[in-house]
Amino acid sequence: MFLLYSKRISGTILLLLFVTIVGQSQKRHLTRAEAVALAEQFIARNGYTDVSPDRNRVSYETIEWESNVDRMLQRRHDTLNRQAYGIVRGRKGGVPGWTVVFRYKHPIDRPARSTGRAVTMNIDGTEPRVEHVDFILRYARKL
Repeated sequence: MFLLYSKRISGTILLLLFVTIVGQSQKRHLTRAEAVALAEQFIARNGYTDVSPDRNRVSYETIEWESNVDRMLQRRHDTLNRQAYGIVRGRKGGVPGWTVVFRYKHPIDRPARSTGRAVTMNIDGTEPRVEHVDFILRYARKL
């Protein structure tokens, strides 16, 4: 009797592992155009362009601790162009994904005109975020 139950349990566990592995391997990878479109929507929704942000879906940068959302959105407002400048396949540290780069809208205000901001995401478009550190534009493949 015990042997019968242990075989069923083992079979169930193996089936669950198989389904998990197949599900993970079938994650849909975004095309370059889809990654760009997602990043452009993300920066607009988060208040970096001249478009009104979606206050209900605002994402914080990694070292952003502003408790006043209005003040944070005011600082971000209209700092980046709506259209992406370039793209890199991969994320920081060689992690698979996408890095979509945006030029500053008013680069004269920046210490170096050759930098912008980057939105990084997983290869399937999950976990998008604006990187806090500026991105050197010449490292991106221009769109």
